Amino acid sequence: MPKLHYDTFLSHNSADKPIVEALAHLLKQEGIVVWLDEWNLIPGNPWQDEIEEALTACATCCILIGSREMGPWQSEEMRVAIARRVSEKDGFRVIPVLLPGNDRPERSKLPSFLAQITWVEFHQRIDEDKNLHRLTCAIRGVAPGPRSGQTVFEGVCPYRGLEVFDVEHAPFFFGRAALTEWLLNEIKPRGAEPANRFLAIIGASGSGKSSLARAGLIAKLKRGALAGSTDWPVIILKPGNDPLETLALKLAKDPNKIGEIREHLLSDPRHLNRSAHFLLRDAPEERRLVILVDQFEEIFSLCREPGLRQAFIDNLLQAANEPFGKTLVLLTLRADFYGKCSAHDDLAASLADHQLLVGPMNRAGLRETIEQPAYATGCELETGLTDLLIQDVQGQPGGLPLLQFALNRLWQIRSGNRLTLSSYHTIEGLNGALEQKANDVYQSLNGQEQTACRRIFLRLTEPGEGTEDTRRRAWLSELGTDKDTTSVLDALTKGRLVTRDEGEGTGCVLEVSHEALIRG
Repeated sequence: MPKLHYDTFLSHNSADKPIVEALAHLLKQEGIVVWLDEWNLIPGNPWQDEIEEALTACATCCILIGSREMGPWQSEEMRVAIARRVSEKDGFRVIPVLLPGNDRPERSKLPSFLAQITWVEFHQRIDEDKNLHRLTCAIRGVAPGPRSGQTVFEGVCPYRGLEVFDVEHAPFFFGRAALTEWLLNEIKPRGAEPANRFLAIIGASGSGKSSLARAGLIAKLKRGALAGSTDWPVIILKPGNDPLETLALKLAKDPNKIGEIREHLLSDPRHLNRSAHFLLRDAPEERRLVILVDQFEEIFSLCREPGLRQAFIDNLLQAANEPFGKTLVLLTLRADFYGKCSAHDDLAASLADHQLLVGPMNRAGLRETIEQPAYATGCELETGLTDLLIQDVQGQPGGLPLLQFALNRLWQIRSGNRLTLSSYHTIEGLNGALEQKANDVYQSLNGQEQTACRRIFLRLTEPGEGTEDTRRRAWLSELGTDKDTTSVLDALTKGRLVTRDEGEGTGCVLEVSHEALIRG
């Protein structure tokens, strides 16, 4: 293999030549050594051979997506670059770059490799400081790093254990940047076409879809990823056994109106759409009401009344599909409940057209999700620990909660500012950490409390009917308020095995922290 002479190869459609050359000049000013056909092809030489040699003489390849579809030669350049990337593992990088004023191609029309890695997107101009910085860092193979004034969260545990990464935990949410970008791509306006206002995020239990929706997509919207989205009001809910009451609770400003709103939702499928228009009546035209229905499968696993289920679905779809509507509807759905949606024609059609499947996290994503949160808190990992964690979690369906739980335990027993291999062996590795913690909590209980603990977990589990068992939320009053129950719930919540939600004044609700506990 020839010695590397260039930092990057710019692969592009000839129709984008002027803007690509301008970008090459900017990269050159940043100290990047660029190979560009306009600059480097020698007249009279066989240009196909020179391009092939150049691709082997560059450390990276930028695939520039512009105003035209990829021509045959750009497609061939991309094929060679991806083949080299796969063969050299972490040694050669392929970087997708979206040129200003363009939309990403449909995800299904791209090579899967390009769909799984983070893109650099220029929105208005190629001299956008932030994105030019990201591109130069990508070419050099270094993290962009914190921007000036960015906070380092010293002393804050960045790993969520079995709990979801919510919007406020976005600074610690890593490994899903590429997928988050594709979610945004699904709901952003495309030229004169109206933006899509329905999107389902589908994945297996433990795939991280709730965290992706909250700390990924919603957090991006709150940071202004789409025009005006910083000011979009957001409602996040889980359906529960009465999804209309849950939605009414979120819509009502006056608690005394919850019952009335629920009845309107039940009798009129247009009520949610009208509520959104009323809420945003004085807002700019582009403002949206964002509704995230997390764990949408609860309309099947917990809601027993078909009429309530259908009314909830009808209101969501009417609001999302109404021409000139104001509502953006997002769902997270466990993949094993996908088939149950087919009984509802309109829901099935919307899911077929607008969904994104959350697959397993790739090796680079796992490395980010392990290491970057530690760096954000001023900590580091002992050499070899990251590779061992990746080795243990890869190939485990639903393994992300186990990884987060193990990392949380490692952070709690860290040595100074280091997470160590010896601590990982102490907690008995990825699979042993959760079992060890659960057993420790259980063994700390007396005989009567252990009996109450088994009863509580049974009440917090919904048996599957052709699907895996799921979590079931229960009111505190349903579980009991006797001494044994109270002490057990205190121990379970302190151990983060059960979460407690005060329910915005409607009473205390409890649920198992993650279905990984049920499976285990």
